[in-house]
Amino acid sequence: MNKDIVTAAVDLGSGSIRLKIVQQTEQGEISVLENVVRTVAVGRDTFSTGRISMEMADEICRVLLGFKKLMNEYKVRRRRIVATSALREAENADAVLELIRVRTGLTVDVLPRTEERYLTRQGALSAIPGFRKMTRDGLMYTRIGSGTTQIAAYDKSGLCFSQTTQLGTLRIHQMLASIEKETLRFQEILSEYITETIQPVLRHGKQQEYERYLISGAVCEAIYRIEENKSRKESYAEFDFSRFEEMYERIINKSAVQIEKEYDLNTETAELILPSVMLIHTFGRLVGAKTLVFSFGGLLDGVLWELSAAKKNEKQRERSYEDLLAYTKVLADRFQCDRRHDDTVNDYAMELFDRLRKPRGYTDRHRILLQMAVLLHETGKFLNLTNYADNSAMLVQAFEFSGISWEERHMIATMIRLFENIELTPKDPAYEEFDRNERLVISGLSMIMRLADGLDYSRKQKFGHVGIQVSKNCLILTAETEQNAMLEQWRLSGFANQVQEILGLELELHIKGGM
Repeated sequence: MNKDIVTAAVDLGSGSIRLKIVQQTEQGEISVLENVVRTVAVGRDTFSTGRISMEMADEICRVLLGFKKLMNEYKVRRRRIVATSALREAENADAVLELIRVRTGLTVDVLPRTEERYLTRQGALSAIPGFRKMTRDGLMYTRIGSGTTQIAAYDKSGLCFSQTTQLGTLRIHQMLASIEKETLRFQEILSEYITETIQPVLRHGKQQEYERYLISGAVCEAIYRIEENKSRKESYAEFDFSRFEEMYERIINKSAVQIEKEYDLNTETAELILPSVMLIHTFGRLVGAKTLVFSFGGLLDGVLWELSAAKKNEKQRERSYEDLLAYTKVLADRFQCDRRHDDTVNDYAMELFDRLRKPRGYTDRHRILLQMAVLLHETGKFLNLTNYADNSAMLVQAFEFSGISWEERHMIATMIRLFENIELTPKDPAYEEFDRNERLVISGLSMIMRLADGLDYSRKQKFGHVGIQVSKNCLILTAETEQNAMLEQWRLSGFANQVQEILGLELELHIKGGM
């Protein structure tokens, strides 16, 4: 019996609609069956008028009906159709999505920015063998899209910076089209605009010189073809940044019409080449890149990767979690959190979590959210010591985390609020968007945070080891120290009623300290 799985992903982007159909074996080997691109400038409407016209909606439906027919022919078993900034920012997005559903029978998921960035990056990185080795010497990554540009930086510790800027190629082209017709200094003005826009973003992101600059995005293939005078065959390519600069000088003064004719590109792609090469040139110069790396994997590959059940993806998922925590620590350091205290509390919290995991039904995802809450719960003290938990929660809501949904960010923020305000009830605004099971998880994880923090309440790391046991209906904490542990004993004793109410366990303390 053939157990190969045929999977499909559709990306309803700002400049095109793309379909990729792959076949995956039981061993996880993947072969591409179809890779189709239809140029549909959906973002042209959104970025200029704020709405998608009915003519454009008709064109979207026509393309999707063709893709649906192709997916049916291949007997696709799993599929996902996603949309990005063009639909995300359209005022009439809901009406367009319903029109698509009625006419095609297909449901489109409009990706939040964080999920789009996460899936796109996973797709781009999975295309490059030995990516982790590249990051050790410093690597800057940008995904250049039609509507946005995603930016991430890696060093030897992992992900150290992540941000999205409203600086996409189609958006730039739309905004500055009138200037191009009025001045011969268009390239200089465009360079100034790009530099002014990204300098504030890179102010925190440029921690070092970056050996490699990795780019991905639909326009990358066209740029590669211009440089190599051939279509790419591999999933990635790299060459010296100085070589790219030579290409930049060759085309910087060409018009879109000249680029279209000279390099045999379609009109829509040719119009985006100049903004793209200027973005790459500006980023590369600002970060001091020596090597330019092209990844031809993108959002579609990330969606397919997420749909895949292949075991080989587990390692990459684990590494994405590691990157998420590494970036969380960077944010905590930026807001001058007490790293020694946070690391100690995190160790205790993880041990408590692991002891309570099975009876409470916690998951790996809950573990990650708890770690992030522990690391970020004091960021608000940077702003104001009064009501700092509310400030910390506000900052968590403002941060952009790749791979964390808006709902999960809201869970982290609520856990932090509960950390300081244990009297919250289901009627509080902090709880109103969660169902009963989610509230139980949030309150339980926040209780773990309070217990872990109580074990280092003096911030002196008094206990070398803490014994944690769950026996019958008791949570037993055992610790010894040569220092006076009266403060920790007092703090933890005050949680006895909450532990019983929230976790359903009696708190039993065996904490000995010197005098």
